[in-house]
Amino acid sequence: MRGFWVDTFNTPLNTHADVVTIVDRATAAQANTIYAQVRRRGDSWYLDSLEPVPDNTPLAPGFDPLRDLIVEAHARGVEVHAFVIANAIWNRAPNLFPPSNPTHVFNRHGGYDAGTNTITPGADNWLTRTLIPDGTAAIAYQGHRFGSEFYIDPGHPDAASYTADVLLHLVRNYDVDGLHLDRIRYPEISIAGQTPSTGTSVGYNQTNLERFQRHYGIPADGPPPAPGDPRWSQWRRDQVTNLVRRIYLEAVEIRPQLKISAALIAFGSGPATESAWLSAEPYWRVYQDWRAWTEEGILDVAIPMIYQREHLSSGQLAFDRWNDWVRTHQYARSTMLGLGAFLNGVEGTLRQTRRALAPSVAGTAHLGVNFFSMATSNVAVAANPFSIPPGQSTPLRPYADFAAGLVSGRSANGLTFFEDPAAYPAGVFAEPAAVPALAWKTDPQVGHLKGIVVNEASAVVDTGLILVERQDGEPAPTAGRTSVATATDGSGFYGGVDLAPGRFRVTVTPSGADPYQAQCLVDVTRGQVSTLNITIDRAAPTGRLAVDSTGLWPPSGAMREVTLTAEFSDVGTGLADVTFRVIDEYGQVEPEIVPVVASGEAMLIVARTFAVEARRLGRDRDGRTYTIEALVTDRACNVTSLRTTFVVAHDRRR
Repeated sequence: MRGFWVDTFNTPLNTHADVVTIVDRATAAQANTIYAQVRRRGDSWYLDSLEPVPDNTPLAPGFDPLRDLIVEAHARGVEVHAFVIANAIWNRAPNLFPPSNPTHVFNRHGGYDAGTNTITPGADNWLTRTLIPDGTAAIAYQGHRFGSEFYIDPGHPDAASYTADVLLHLVRNYDVDGLHLDRIRYPEISIAGQTPSTGTSVGYNQTNLERFQRHYGIPADGPPPAPGDPRWSQWRRDQVTNLVRRIYLEAVEIRPQLKISAALIAFGSGPATESAWLSAEPYWRVYQDWRAWTEEGILDVAIPMIYQREHLSSGQLAFDRWNDWVRTHQYARSTMLGLGAFLNGVEGTLRQTRRALAPSVAGTAHLGVNFFSMATSNVAVAANPFSIPPGQSTPLRPYADFAAGLVSGRSANGLTFFEDPAAYPAGVFAEPAAVPALAWKTDPQVGHLKGIVVNEASAVVDTGLILVERQDGEPAPTAGRTSVATATDGSGFYGGVDLAPGRFRVTVTPSGADPYQAQCLVDVTRGQVSTLNITIDRAAPTGRLAVDSTGLWPPSGAMREVTLTAEFSDVGTGLADVTFRVIDEYGQVEPEIVPVVASGEAMLIVARTFAVEARRLGRDRDGRTYTIEALVTDRACNVTSLRTTFVVAHDRRR
């Protein structure tokens, strides 16, 4: 893939002419993918949205930038991925420039009190928070503003659900080729003394903190966990991961071919060993465990932002270490490298592009590269070591030169070489290229599962352990997982990715409770997302059967009617259905009884009339016995078997 991030802070996407310019620029560079920023800070560059259009953006009446971009780009063979900011929702001082639309998520759930110019706590406040004092490290508004940014906390269940709903609405209503997540993490804080062991002071939203304390049995009036508390650190990673998992599964349920990607943190130098990942800044500083996401498969394409200056030796080293790490940690998905063209001269970015596209010694390769950004494709570099000849100070060049450099290795007018033509006679993007196919999309061998878990009181099961297991007796799979251990999020959502096709059972262990094995099974199908919502219901239904068989006397041999009266009840999920079977001890007459189809009723009383033969065989001295069996099923698939009998009596004449 050959992509450009198009950030709408710096690239206008307000008119049809803007759209044409963006597509023209992409095709001039032989790119095949546009990552267009259509959700910036709780707003939308598309009209069919749950959020308002951006403040102070002159969209023509009725003009839908995203829909127009899709039409123009697709007509020229270019994919469009909706680039959305997930957790950052506002970046201006609310006392001076609050969102103008009262429905904006910051206005509704930022807790801002204009009268006191403060952020008020409470369950309806979705913002994450640090405990670092205001005025330190650009912290303000009682720890809720990080530099210029306000972030929602993914550990607040309502905030996470809102974010997922906004993005899924986009997926349902626009023919985008991909959904690209950015700032799907906690905010970074620049303050001295932070280390992997100290952690980062972030995530202290009141609701998130209460959930953590409740899960671990910590008194609500106790002190908050320290930033470096291992359980608290993992909790925050889990909140981010839970949101990614939910978005992935619900988005690909809607559109299985949709590519889910993310712009991922790659601060500092890349890890050199497996254990070194635990000290990498994505893992401990912003709680974005994207290595685990690629392994689990909840991203299709991971795009770490390896923004390094090629003209600095330290930048080259950091770039190469991250490049090697990412290339060897793709698992069953793909990766691209996000290149910081905005930090480099054209020459430096071309060098990084070639290294990014080269396979490793083991033969693994990235899917492609993505440039940040179309607006700032290069910078001036003093004493550029990669100029031809070396050491010249290279200026800021127009975008046309950057595009020409990718295609030909020289400037748009052909007079300036950005690469040595002897070493590279053709540009890195000399020929057009189609977007590579993703095998797990075009020929899926596995399926996925999702659902919501609630308890006996219909409250969501928060952070309940989940075990998804393929059932014994299923044919041996050729691909996919046969078991997944995970947990529910704050809304009770759970999911399993890349499961082997077949039938699965789910076991739930709520915090402080015994395991509950769901009796309903679910079939997982290749290329699809199956759903199994679970209500914990440990009680099977009950009932009684009564038969009026007086019409069978005398045993004349005729077919006579019998009336069954039945009463069924279920105190949990309610009744689902009842099936009946009449068993004739001779196996000669077994009439059918119309089943009961219920809709979750707590109690049902039914009557059924059917005909049996009022006769017994001559040697059957104790009479002919009929057995009625009822299988009563509730909506949790718990089953109770009830039986009763009636007899065609012996007339005692012989």
